[in-house]
Amino acid sequence: MKRWIFILLAVVAVMAPGRSYALLGLISVEGAVGGFVPTPSGDFQYDGKTTGDVDSLLGLDREVFPAARLRVELPLVIPNVYLMATPMKFEGNLSGDFDFGPDHSFGAGADTKLTINQYDAALFYGVPLLGLATLGRVGIDVGLNLRMIDLAAEMTSDSDSHRESTTVPVPLLFVAAQLNLLGGFALEAEVRGLDVGYARVISAIGRVKYNTLGPLFVAAGYRHEEVAVDEDDFDVDITFAGPFAEVGFSF
Repeated sequence: MKRWIFILLAVVAVMAPGRSYALLGLISVEGAVGGFVPTPSGDFQYDGKTTGDVDSLLGLDREVFPAARLRVELPLVIPNVYLMATPMKFEGNLSGDFDFGPDHSFGAGADTKLTINQYDAALFYGVPLLGLATLGRVGIDVGLNLRMIDLAAEMTSDSDSHRESTTVPVPLLFVAAQLNLLGGFALEAEVRGLDVGYARVISAIGRVKYNTLGPLFVAAGYRHEEVAVDEDDFDVDITFAGPFAEVGFSF
């Protein structure tokens, strides 16, 4: 009898998603690439000079950017790994005067570029046995995330050009949840966030996935990013929000 119970649990574990694979000592991998279409809003300032609204003064608007992620679930005693890359570079034109530091002033019409590349690396664990208890329907993950923010601003006119940049590491808390539905559909949510004084990040992702053929899937959702940085003379408080779509694999 015990033998059959063990076999049944093993079969359920194999049928469950990645957090149950980990219980058998196997590896589950999910990767995806796609496009993110954020609309920027908020304020930008450098060296305590002009504070500019990124959409009305800096002239930045919605654009399409690539995004990629890789999730690897390992045996239970080893933390799982989640990597994500979201490079963003907005371009526009000033609608008024802007003092970019103490020695550079730009007028209306000057070209503006604002780069905020975000790279995430999370170590997390799934809630033990939740996949088994729900027959692979529900999963919850908790862990820590390190986000590297590459921040750069550039302004160019006929008479002057100036660029400043910095890289800011921000430790974040990470929580995610998955709900596997009938018919190959799944709902997923991910939240990363923390206020560490020199930076505050709130990141929320909602995703609907559909398994198409074998390990392949398509997904779409909405992403909301709040990034505030007060470091190396940069003082920014910007929100990026918009839809995304992706294709990927999971096995």
